[in-house]
Amino acid sequence: MYNVNKKMLIYIVFLGLMVILIGNSTIVAETKPDIVKMVKLLQEDKDLDIGDWSVLAREINKEIATKQEFESEVYALKQKYPQFQWHRKDDASGWKAEALTYNIDSGLTESIKIMTTKEELDTVTYVIYEVKGQKWKKGNPAFFTTTFQNRVNDLFIGAPSIFSCIKGSINDNMDSVLNSKTEDLLDMFQAREIESVHETNFTSISAHSTLFKQPLTKEKLNLQFGLRTEGLGERTNFVVGTPIITFEY
Repeated sequence: MYNVNKKMLIYIVFLGLMVILIGNSTIVAETKPDIVKMVKLLQEDKDLDIGDWSVLAREINKEIATKQEFESEVYALKQKYPQFQWHRKDDASGWKAEALTYNIDSGLTESIKIMTTKEELDTVTYVIYEVKGQKWKKGNPAFFTTTFQNRVNDLFIGAPSIFSCIKGSINDNMDSVLNSKTEDLLDMFQAREIESVHETNFTSISAHSTLFKQPLTKEKLNLQFGLRTEGLGERTNFVVGTPIITFEY
């Protein structure tokens, strides 16, 4: 009887551990950064080449309203991030501090901006953290689950708005590439078109994707992409972003 109960206990503990592990893997999958989701999907289409990309986090900091509070925050961040090169610029509209660092091994450029300005009767402070790359590397997903998340926790009070954007080109110069790739991208991102602009050499789509959780409007717009070709036989360029495109196109 003792052996049977012991075996049953071991089985229950094992089953409980499996449930915890499965639960944790589900949480990790759900919290995978948007940029990582986007790259993975785009890489599955062999006609697409990924180029420049950017992830920008932005928040209004309501705890910084005076110059003394601004100076104190900038000083604290300088101590925390000595590897960044800091620059100050004050003018009649407000105060601004910007920091930059480039990692030669990863190819990543990081920037931190703190801007305090007068808007109507209030003093408003924006905190912006951005990461840029000229191509996607294997180590980038790990960066976003560790370093990027640590930076976000340090820099922001709450949950900032995060904008992810990717540029690239399409290895297909068929006349119908704009129409065909528009449909491919909607399918790829499990998206429903909300509004669009169609011209001879240019297409822009705003949509709702079930893959992303940060809506921008009441229509739940959380995905934009644009396609542009220079003409017959020329390569087509694309840009895609969530919840909106932040690159010029």
